Amino acid sequence: MTVLAPASPAEAAAALAEATAARARVAVVGGGTRSRRGRPGPPADCELRTTGMDRMVAHEPADLTLTVEAGIAVTEVVRIAASAGQAWPQAEVREGSTVGGVLASAASSRARLRAGAVRDSLLEVVLATGDGRLVTAGGRTVKGVSGYDIPRLAVGSLGTLGVIVQVTLKLWPLPPARGWFASQGTLAQRLATGERALSAPVRPVSVLLGPASVAVELAGPPEDVQAPEGFAAIDGAPPVPAGSGVVEAGVSPPRLGALAGRLEEAGLDYEAWLGVGICRVAVSSAGDVVRVRSEALALGGHAVVIDGPDELRADPWGPPPPGVHLMKRLRERFDPAGVLNGQMLVWA
Repeated sequence: MTVLAPASPAEAAAALAEATAARARVAVVGGGTRSRRGRPGPPADCELRTTGMDRMVAHEPADLTLTVEAGIAVTEVVRIAASAGQAWPQAEVREGSTVGGVLASAASSRARLRAGAVRDSLLEVVLATGDGRLVTAGGRTVKGVSGYDIPRLAVGSLGTLGVIVQVTLKLWPLPPARGWFASQGTLAQRLATGERALSAPVRPVSVLLGPASVAVELAGPPEDVQAPEGFAAIDGAPPVPAGSGVVEAGVSPPRLGALAGRLEEAGLDYEAWLGVGICRVAVSSAGDVVRVRSEALALGGHAVVIDGPDELRADPWGPPPPGVHLMKRLRERFDPAGVLNGQMLVWA
């Protein structure tokens, strides 16, 4: 397979223009830490690696903004931000991940309850489209929308609209203190304890419900980082659900407890983000995927496979959403020859 390694956004756009002219299928690769998403498809003709685009373009600590090329490592962004007493809390940080990969896969962190989704941190994006254009949208100080809201379209698109080559992120101040606390009990007790944490005067960073316990993270002044009623301090964040694959289910927050109960009856390990409506479930078979999806759909939600081998991703998305025809039309505008990651967002 031909490997394309552009060192700048302009080089990435030129490479995509050549691929479109040759009708060559392109696989976009960042750090590869979230590559097991979407529907598996035929091998690509070439691979475009973004890691050569790894410059810090501008850091404005007073404005809480950071502009970087998308191939830079997320851990490097964390280091740069921390050097100014700042953080990118919306992003799920993994060793080896790139900023572009986090955004293309919409990998929000456990802090979503308080910090919001990772898409909310993206002020400006530069996108190299499938036919070789460089499109800039948003702004470095405030997100603006005229026509397509391209920053929101790019987040979660898995590289199907174009390659994210540069971004401006909105940072947060680092809190002076933070800590994790946990409580055990029956499901009813865990839910009640978690609901009390959600309504406490100090807004938690996250409240995570699992099969054995409910955990809460607090951040802020030291006097605010104290064990809530019914909780005890623990040493660090709880482990994430472990399986050969992970399904992310989404239901309305009031129905998350019902979903947790059904998952516990099925003996599945899970992590439900109370107050958000997200539940990540460890799965080991196609049957597990079907079970989680059926339970989520029964509660008016959805479920997608966000990590897993090919055999778990034959149907990663479930029923097509009402706007799937609009998604296809958008893709035709950004990638008219269909050279980019085409199979990943296909519904059966």
